[in-house]
Amino acid sequence: MGKDNQRIPASCIQRSAVQVIIVLLYLSVLTLMVVPAAAITSPENVGRVKDAAGSAGSVSIRDPGTGTPQVSAASDSPIKVRPSLTLTPARQNRTSLLQAIAKSAAERPKVTVPAFWFILIVAIAFIGLGAILYILLRSGTGLNGERGKNEKEPLGHTTVIGTPPVAEAGVGTAPGYPEPAVPFPQSLEKRFLNPVFIGEGGLARVFRAQNAKTQQTVAVKIPVRFDEITGTHFTRDIVFWQGLEHENIIRIYSSNILPVPFIEMEYAPSSLAALPLPLPEEKAIGMILGIARGLAYAHSKGIVHRDIKPENILLASDGTPKITDWGLGKAIGDTRQSSMIGFSPAYAAPEQIEPHRYGRPGPATDIYQLGMLLYEMLTGSVAFAGEGLHDLNLAILNDPPSLPSWQGTHEKELRAIIMKCLAKRPEERYDSVADLIRDLESLDRSS
Repeated sequence: MGKDNQRIPASCIQRSAVQVIIVLLYLSVLTLMVVPAAAITSPENVGRVKDAAGSAGSVSIRDPGTGTPQVSAASDSPIKVRPSLTLTPARQNRTSLLQAIAKSAAERPKVTVPAFWFILIVAIAFIGLGAILYILLRSGTGLNGERGKNEKEPLGHTTVIGTPPVAEAGVGTAPGYPEPAVPFPQSLEKRFLNPVFIGEGGLARVFRAQNAKTQQTVAVKIPVRFDEITGTHFTRDIVFWQGLEHENIIRIYSSNILPVPFIEMEYAPSSLAALPLPLPEEKAIGMILGIARGLAYAHSKGIVHRDIKPENILLASDGTPKITDWGLGKAIGDTRQSSMIGFSPAYAAPEQIEPHRYGRPGPATDIYQLGMLLYEMLTGSVAFAGEGLHDLNLAILNDPPSLPSWQGTHEKELRAIIMKCLAKRPEERYDSVADLIRDLESLDRSS
């Protein structure tokens, strides 16, 4: 995301306003403390203080007109003054409140503060101001200085579930991925060493790391955010994935929700999305066979995937395809309405777009997406395209797939397999993944 498109969050503006208000309040208190303390007595005020002290033992009455003393006596000899019978009405005071306060402050004797105490008060005040500014700036930028860096867009075909989150910036990116990457959770650093960011989807990001106990290179999957939708996806991932043990399915070594949700899993260095397409016919058949065998095993355990796409097919060092990311999985026979609806638009089956018309997604959905993968591996493009999501959905629902020629040995048989997988209605596709595997194996043996 470019810098021109970035917006300052409202929370940052509010935080800055609060910080400014706190500093202004502190400066106001500082002024009230230091200014009175800094007022050194002037000679005129010193004279007033001495006059007041010297006349403390006597009383004098002055003529209101001339100001000359008329009667004076010691304070221990009481003087009785008979009030005049003529009373002068009091003049209405029109002096403002600020003028009255200023006059009172000017006539009040000042107190001398030693220079040592004055300097000490000022030093303490400025030290306190510096401490407040440091705390405010530290809390505003974060301990790791993670604010204000460029954000990172998700890679590849994103699974659409609600609003895709945006990753925060950080350090530690694997070669081939754009800088900057995202930070690895500090609470997991003792368990996993040397974490390196290698990829991100709609709801999770993946790091390559080294298990501190076994010294084995593993992949660690972390949610990109912590909310109800992400929590549901991550919980499904753990529940459906943990019981699956197959050579064509990525293995889970451990998982937990504390100190942060994570899945420790088998590390695969590449994915089907990274391969240059189209593939040779023999390689495409072998690749789709491995994926289909993994799905057939999952179906036998009562689990459907519902999000088969190139990004979710990882490749081991020897090229073996392995299925990952079971967060959209569902138990076969579970008739409850899911609170989380998600799919990858380019690989979505018709029943994922309009379930009221084609029925609920199930094992036939995985068969449809296997046909989409085989189509892309042989032709180098997806079966359906559109200017936007609406046009793409209309094409998936209504248009027959147009399958170009690739001049392969088994082109006729593979075209028939693909078209059967991509049938609009689930009941018109293969009855099971096992039937699809049977047709593919017959081609594999003949080649």
